Amino acid sequence: MPNKFLRLISASVLACAVLLPGVATAIPVTQTLTVQVYQLCDDAGQNCSSTGPSGNSYFATETNKIWAQAGISVLFNFVQQINSTFFSTINDLAGNSLFNLGQTYTPGSNLSSTVVNLFLVHSINGGTAYGEGWIGVGGLAIDMDLVSAFNGGIGRIDTIAHELGHNLGLVPNSLGGSNAHSTVPNYLMAGGNIRLVPGSLNDIAPDGLGYDFLPADQIALAQRSSLLQDVALNNVPEPSSLALLAAGLLVLAWRRRSRA
Repeated sequence: MPNKFLRLISASVLACAVLLPGVATAIPVTQTLTVQVYQLCDDAGQNCSSTGPSGNSYFATETNKIWAQAGISVLFNFVQQINSTFFSTINDLAGNSLFNLGQTYTPGSNLSSTVVNLFLVHSINGGTAYGEGWIGVGGLAIDMDLVSAFNGGIGRIDTIAHELGHNLGLVPNSLGGSNAHSTVPNYLMAGGNIRLVPGSLNDIAPDGLGYDFLPADQIALAQRSSLLQDVALNNVPEPSSLALLAAGLLVLAWRRRSRA
């Protein structure tokens, strides 16, 4: 009986490991970044900027996989459609700059340390940039025409995640930044001229090609941003705890059976 009992315990421990693959090594989500989304259209409410792929608005799936490396969940909240031909294109050297767009439509949260406003537009600086974001405060604009057409229509799937990195304070010179960008091509925060852009979700770190990697020092800095909200962790037992629970139940069952 003792040998049979030990085999039952071993089987239970193995079953716990099989039923909960990867739990011990998963990075828990401890913080949330809420992004308020504004879609730019023309004055008549037509010719609106794209919101991204069907069923995956704002490239939310890719953005969340990228920032999961830091234990950060990104929640997109569509706020409103803005009907303005003038601001449908951004020109930072003219009146239709990102700053003026934010000041006009989100005056209470422009350049905010607690709110991130995402503006989806048709063009930024004459189509010379996929996106731009403030460094250390909330606010970004994405050229959805360029982003959506990239890579044969697959899209430049990490642009929003990259610009959010700027909002979270990346990358200062103290962490090896050059003009607020990393110099390592497979890093998320590498400049657009050198960054290795993933072609699919499977290319994103920690999988596949390991693109859009976030190193530990950048993660530590981003996690200190006031734009993030802490979230309560679910009290999910670790596999070892489940194994001990299973073993305890087997002991109880064996004792009851031996008394019968």
